[in-house]
Amino acid sequence: MTDQNLDNAGTGNGKRPTFLTVLCILTFIGSGLGVIGGLLGLIGSSALGMFAPVGGILVQIIGLAAAGLCLFGAIQMWGLKKQGFMMYVLGSVLSIVGSIVSAVTFSSAIAAVSTSFEGVEGMESYTNVANSAAESTLTAGLWMGVAFGIVINVAFILMYNANKKHLVN
Repeated sequence: MTDQNLDNAGTGNGKRPTFLTVLCILTFIGSGLGVIGGLLGLIGSSALGMFAPVGGILVQIIGLAAAGLCLFGAIQMWGLKKQGFMMYVLGSVLSIVGSIVSAVTFSSAIAAVSTSFEGVEGMESYTNVANSAAESTLTAGLWMGVAFGIVINVAFILMYNANKKHLVN
């Protein structure tokens, strides 16, 4: 099959284009790992609930739902069904919301841990500087992860959108 035939595959002849195939496989891997991670996170959060920050289980549920929707959407698009695109977009938006909720939840948990060291006698000046640096580094890392996740989700939505013409009802 020539490159031109590969590029035109799926334009009315019922074949899935190579680009859509690659996107779906990448989504199967990423969302499949997300579902497994979400399940393990739920088990861990419930088992260690007293140590998990408030809202930790909610974040796990949002992440699991987002990964499940993206995986279901990719399976539908693998079969060239247009409804899969909307499921994928919904899962991606839920993933973005979940990552923002997660960053806010864990930022407040980091701040709470940081302030708990303020009362240690004899170490006030050291712990204030160290905690402030650690807190800002961790918080910056969290928000960089959120930004990276948003970029990846938007990129995949745009790439799937470019292949939407190959999807049928």
